Amino acid sequence: MWNEEKRVENAYKQLHEYISKNNLDIQLVFASNGCTDKTVDIINEIKKKDSNLIHYDYPEPIGKGKAIQQAFEMVETPYIIFMDCDIATDLRHIPEVIAHLKNGADVVIGSRKLRDSESKRGFKRRIFSTLYNSMVRTLFRSKIRDHQCGFKGFQRKSFLTSLIDIESSGWFWDTEILIKAQRRNLKVVEIPVHWEDLDEQWSKFNLLGDTKKMAVNLIRFRWKLFAPWFQQLIKFLVVGFSNTLVSIFVLWLLDFTIGRGFWGYPFAYLIGTTNSFILNKLFTFKKKRFTKITIFRYFIYLGLGIIAGTIYSLIAIFLEVIMGLNYVYASFGGTIIHFMVQFVFYKFIVFKMKVKKWE
Repeated sequence: MWNEEKRVENAYKQLHEYISKNNLDIQLVFASNGCTDKTVDIINEIKKKDSNLIHYDYPEPIGKGKAIQQAFEMVETPYIIFMDCDIATDLRHIPEVIAHLKNGADVVIGSRKLRDSESKRGFKRRIFSTLYNSMVRTLFRSKIRDHQCGFKGFQRKSFLTSLIDIESSGWFWDTEILIKAQRRNLKVVEIPVHWEDLDEQWSKFNLLGDTKKMAVNLIRFRWKLFAPWFQQLIKFLVVGFSNTLVSIFVLWLLDFTIGRGFWGYPFAYLIGTTNSFILNKLFTFKKKRFTKITIFRYFIYLGLGIIAGTIYSLIAIFLEVIMGLNYVYASFGGTIIHFMVQFVFYKFIVFKMKVKKWE
């Protein structure tokens, strides 16, 4: 929780009363993160009356996800349930979550999007939630309908497994852990819940700010899930486009200065190729160091580029003359093969080679 002085005492009262009334064997844990108000003081006062309450306080802001993660790594119960401090989800769903976990579910999540769910919240949050969950389901083929409901249960072992390579620490943490749980074939159960935003005026939700953050996190996370070779292929394509722009700019510059003549094209090609070599070295294939072998790589790069260009010409001629394709289609087909040949040349030859005495 972060700066929850207005809600933390009421949250404790609701939870404590429900646990006691239903005689549940539950250890109550509060995790506070970077609070600058009286949240921690209020919790300390509660602990004086209830010595069984566990409180993990992280004075420095580490994010919602990281605070939950670190707190639960210290808890040794077989099942873990967490919920937001607003207690928007009806507590009657706690036994249901525990029952699913006992029956073998790895992850149980409350959902406001199922047929039997009851959800009361503001218009802005409803629109944002609908768009966000639709994007997640589309981008990641997630089968979950509600990734952000602050009511989730885990098998302890499954929870710790789900934390492997989790990078998000803030609001995106919920989504990342659920996506990776599905990718690890953990059993995820989604249950309908009664959810009501009883004090929306205290909500920290910011439509523009949170929408921007979520969009950035989704794109970044989707990118990281691509295979490394595919990431390189996309980067190589972007660099190739920049190479074309640089060459065109050089030709334009020559036209408006000294004139380009017949030598302008090879000169522009050389400048564009040099640009693509540097960008592919640093951006695509992550070769940061400039050593003696860099010059050697550069000339190999030029040579293989000429070979790839020759292959393009031969393929285009074959497609047009032998296969009878229109020159536009022939050129397009040659370009695709040329692009792939270049990528293979540069990935497995130019930026893979090692000359120990020069490195």
